[in-house]
Amino acid sequence: MHRSRNHFAALLAALGAAWTVAACGDAPTMATSFAQQAGGRTWVAVAEPAGMPDTRTWLPWVAPADGRRIRTLVAEAAKLRRAGQLEAGLHLEAQARLAAAQFLAHDPPPAPMTSALMAVREWETRAADRLRAGQYPGLDSTLAVVSAGRAAAEAALDRGDARAAAGLLAGAGETARDYAPVRVALRLVERAEQRIDAEAAPTPDLRRARLLLRTAREAMATGDEMRAMKRAWYAQQIVDAHDGGGSEPSR
Repeated sequence: MHRSRNHFAALLAALGAAWTVAACGDAPTMATSFAQQAGGRTWVAVAEPAGMPDTRTWLPWVAPADGRRIRTLVAEAAKLRRAGQLEAGLHLEAQARLAAAQFLAHDPPPAPMTSALMAVREWETRAADRLRAGQYPGLDSTLAVVSAGRAAAEAALDRGDARAAAGLLAGAGETARDYAPVRVALRLVERAEQRIDAEAAPTPDLRRARLLLRTAREAMATGDEMRAMKRAWYAQQIVDAHDGGGSEPSR
C-alpha cells in the first residue's frame, strides 16, 4: 500500500520515540546499553567503555617491525571502512588489536594494564545492568566468557605474567565487542537488506527503508555507531510494519 511522505515522517518520529524509551528508560543503564524489538527479536547492544584494550594500549611495547605491520593493518581497516567494506574493516581491526597484544616484546607497565582491566570490568557491569532489565540469552553467555577471561588475566598479573594477561584482556575485549553498537547495527542492516532484496518490486516503504540502511552504512563508515544503530533499527521496523500490513511499527 502506498503511503505519503507525511506518513513516513510520522513513522520516523514514532520510531525515534520508541528507540529513546529503549535506550534511556531504565536507569542505571540509560547511557551504556540499548535494547529494541525489531524483526521478531530483541536486539541488544552494550556501549564500549573508554579504555577497552585496543592496538594503542599495547603498541608502545611491541617490537618496531611488528608495530609497523600492525599499523598497516589498522590503516587498511580504516580504508576498508571508508570504502563501505564494513565487514572486512571490522575484521581487520579485530586482527590488529589481537596481534598487538600477542606480539609484545616487553611487559607493559602497571598503568595500561590497570586501565584495560578496569575497562573490561566496566563492560561487565554494563552488561550485567542490562541483564537485570530483561532476558538476553546471547548476552548472558557472552558476559560469562568475558568475566572468565578477565579473571584469568587478573590471575596472570598476580603471578607476574603481564604478557599473558595482555593477551587474555585483548581476547575478552574482542568477545565483548560482539555487542558493540556498530556490530549490532551491521547485523541489523544485513538482515533488513536481505529482506528487501528478496522483493521483486519493492514498495515505497521498502525503498525508504533501503535509504535508511544506506545512511546507516555511511554512519558506520565514519564511526558514528549510535546513528548507525538507530537508522538500522528504524529500517528493520519499517520492514516489520510493511510485512505485518500495519501503519505503525511494533514497540
